[in-house]
Amino acid sequence: MEKTIHDFIILPLALKVFRRDYQAFKVSKVGNVYLDKLDTVIDQLQKDINLVKHQLITVHHIDVKYYGKENGVIKYMCKKNNEPGIVEFTPMELKELTGKVMRVYLYGDKSVEFEHKERAWE
Repeated sequence: MEKTIHDFIILPLALKVFRRDYQAFKVSKVGNVYLDKLDTVIDQLQKDINLVKHQLITVHHIDVKYYGKENGVIKYMCKKNNEPGIVEFTPMELKELTGKVMRVYLYGDKSVEFEHKERAWE
């Protein structure tokens, strides 16, 4: 269950970084080379986010919300059966966990084959 909560927090962060990277490659002169892979990674990550949300709500009955940042620690409130709990991360921990997730989706266990699309060079 703890892994599911961490995935709920980390996967959207990785998605945000991939989308930002996508925009950067989109304006690059040679970005088309990478856009197909990023399309596939973003789609796979979004599917997994939806699955994790579904598991938290329907299986574990847990509500997770951003709680704020205090003394350099980022906090998330987790409620199960109206009993609150707090999950804490330092910014460095979030950065490292997000990087690990990104590597898994780019060339690790979650990496999937991608289809080459014909894109116009700009």
